[in-house]
Amino acid sequence: MASATGEAYTIGGFYQKHGLKGFVSQGVVPEICRASAMRVSKFFFYPIVCNLFWGSKPADTSPLKKGIAGAFATVPEILAISPMEVAKIGLQLDKEGVFNNNPKAFAKHIYEKRGIRGLYCGWAGMQYRQSLWTGTYFATLQSWRDTLNPILIDYGFGTKSCNLLSGFCAGYIAAIPNTPGDVVRSVVQKRCFTDPNFKPYGVHPYAFVMHAKVAGEIVAERGITGLWSGFSFKGLHLGGSGALMALFIPIFKDMLGVEYEGV
Repeated sequence: MASATGEAYTIGGFYQKHGLKGFVSQGVVPEICRASAMRVSKFFFYPIVCNLFWGSKPADTSPLKKGIAGAFATVPEILAISPMEVAKIGLQLDKEGVFNNNPKAFAKHIYEKRGIRGLYCGWAGMQYRQSLWTGTYFATLQSWRDTLNPILIDYGFGTKSCNLLSGFCAGYIAAIPNTPGDVVRSVVQKRCFTDPNFKPYGVHPYAFVMHAKVAGEIVAERGITGLWSGFSFKGLHLGGSGALMALFIPIFKDMLGVEYEGV
């Protein structure tokens, strides 16, 4: 998503700077921490929010209500992961290796320059992104299963393979409303990192207004499709994420002896 900043930042350029090792090391520590915390939080709060809002388990809730519950369940995870997300994108944009791929060093630098708001720059875009993806994923996953699984089973696919493919479709489609938030977020964060006059609002309602203005600038400069920069990779990434969640969550719940409430 670094390419969404408008800078010519390609896979080839990344490889020239960081080498093959960079793809599995540059910013990978905060990414692992971020992704792990995000998924644990998501699946912990989702059934709680579903019951709080609608008085029902996810499996007994309509698709629309699942989507709303999923969107609101992401609020705690974004508060938890935003500093890790900031560190990740900062290290990936660190072409000169100033921070030596050290997330703690980058986070300390941003905090000293920008305060706590700097660690939460781009929060509004991340909240928008996560709410739209999670809500859409939970709202549509069962529909994909109902549609695809019977067809796939007729072709000899097992239940786990069916869940994997249905999860991919739900995750990929959910990336469509998700991507503009991520594009705007990446632009906001880069400005926070490089422009001393840029004001990061952190966790503040006006942050959504500021993100909307940045989105307007992107559309004015690159057209509406500019909000979907990097979608080819984003769709595959989130499709894969959705596939693995659909496959492994039931397996892990069985292993741990936890009642599976369904999504």
